[in-house]
Amino acid sequence: MNKFRGKAIIVVLTPAQARIAEDAGAGGVIPIDLIAEASVHTEGTARSTDLNTINNVMDRVVIPVIGRVRVGHVMEAKAMEFAKVTCIDENEFLNPITTKYDQSYPLHFTFTDGLNGADGYKHTVHTTYIYKQPFKIPFLCGAADLGEALKQIQAGASMIRTKMTISEDSHDVSKTFENVRKIFDEIELLSTEDEVGIYSRQSLYDVDIELVRMVARDKRLPVPFFASGGIFMPIDAAMLMSLGCNGVIVSSRAFKTLDPETRIRDIVTAVKHYREPARLARIIERTGGYGPKPKTTG
Repeated sequence: MNKFRGKAIIVVLTPAQARIAEDAGAGGVIPIDLIAEASVHTEGTARSTDLNTINNVMDRVVIPVIGRVRVGHVMEAKAMEFAKVTCIDENEFLNPITTKYDQSYPLHFTFTDGLNGADGYKHTVHTTYIYKQPFKIPFLCGAADLGEALKQIQAGASMIRTKMTISEDSHDVSKTFENVRKIFDEIELLSTEDEVGIYSRQSLYDVDIELVRMVARDKRLPVPFFASGGIFMPIDAAMLMSLGCNGVIVSSRAFKTLDPETRIRDIVTAVKHYREPARLARIIERTGGYGPKPKTTG
């Protein structure tokens, strides 16, 4: 998953949008479909993207394609793996299949299943999240704090992002900034702990002690950390990178701007060159950092 470091991943609705993202230099795309999005209002639940939508996008672009599945839904994840997506996003906005949404892994058991009958694979299933270790495909998972991030990593997550309570289109980017700062603040605090404090944190987080020691020593997560939720402004993307994120996941709201091609290109530039004030200044000078200005008449 290191190939995503320093990149912008774009949420797209159509193959044409995926092509715009690819042409702008995006590191990958996350396809969603209008029917799945509309199911929140018509059926009271959100579900994973239709595989036809995934396949249509994969036929159009060569950059990585990430498939979204419901929290805890092993079979949706296996279907995405079968479809040969690059990565799976176990997304909390999509309704979990469990009756109780719990951020921990309190219960587990082993069973055998497969796409077309028994396949001989053993899967450990938790009351909430998918146990990722049996899969050959990497997982992207959300975390609201350091403890949840470490649980996800121990369960097999290859990349962590900030957590969403609502869809990207409605999510307030200020909540994303709060989530990012919270995790980095907790990492900074952990790095100051002595061995007794580290054991105390390990007990609190309920994860392997060596994982806690690694984060304390390196002062960062051992996997890429992305900001996600309500991001569609170049200047916000640059700010999140400057805080220490390894990349951003851009909301499909970017395609609702007056000039989506320019907006996506500016976000990709802001993510890649956030340390270069001259580049950022040109984006801000042209657009105020928010996208193309409306044309005036007369």
